[in-house]
Amino acid sequence: MEAGYDYLHGRLQRRIIGFTGVFFLVAGLLLLASGGAYYGYSVNAKSNLDDLAAVFEPRTVSSITGSTASNVSLFPGKAVTADAWGDPFVYEPAYIRQQSLLDGFSPIGESGVAISNIRPSTRILIPVIGVDSTITELSILDFGNSRAYESPDNTVGHIPESANPGEAGTSWFFGHTESPISREGSVFFNLQKVPEKLHNGEDVFIITDNGENQFLYRATTSQVVHQDDLNLDATPGADINLVSSVPRFVYDHRLVVSGVLIALR
Repeated sequence: MEAGYDYLHGRLQRRIIGFTGVFFLVAGLLLLASGGAYYGYSVNAKSNLDDLAAVFEPRTVSSITGSTASNVSLFPGKAVTADAWGDPFVYEPAYIRQQSLLDGFSPIGESGVAISNIRPSTRILIPVIGVDSTITELSILDFGNSRAYESPDNTVGHIPESANPGEAGTSWFFGHTESPISREGSVFFNLQKVPEKLHNGEDVFIITDNGENQFLYRATTSQVVHQDDLNLDATPGADINLVSSVPRFVYDHRLVVSGVLIALR
């Protein structure tokens, strides 16, 4: 009886060991396949990063005032966003919304901005790509052996050591393309649309608001750099840099959209 028990018990152990071996083999193959697929995606995604480099070259003479909605056609339906399909006549194209936000700005001219003690901006808008976000001043976190700026949480983060919008120098702003794990939002998800618009000679305006003054920038260039090569440089003029991580699901490069101050109100 004892020998039969030992036999059955030993056979059960062998089966468990066999099933365990098969499980780990399958799991290993799945991990290997997933790693290979991610590597292939990463290589392909990085090969397209050059498309995100652009320089603004306007095709037509443009201004920051004067457009109307009287000659805007809402059809065909593909021109209307999905959230307006129920009532397409209330749809307002992005560039029309942008134009309404540009009313009242005065060009700064060659003399620059004549405002002293400019407060940090608390809101940023890029109407043509649907960005409308609060701005938070980023703190420096101390990790003992290193220090780093905090990650912007569902907001656009301003590097406080950089210029405030409207001041001489370069203002640096950071926002997530997407944040599926830490859930810190995707305020700059559409920033990837800017390079194509610059390629097409379209105006992309950036508005910052500090509660007292609003400053209008025009996007002029975009570039992609590796995360290790990003330097927070400053220029003598009043410039702005917007930064997000690319490509999607890899995030080891930075898309930098740069603009120059052109007006205020």
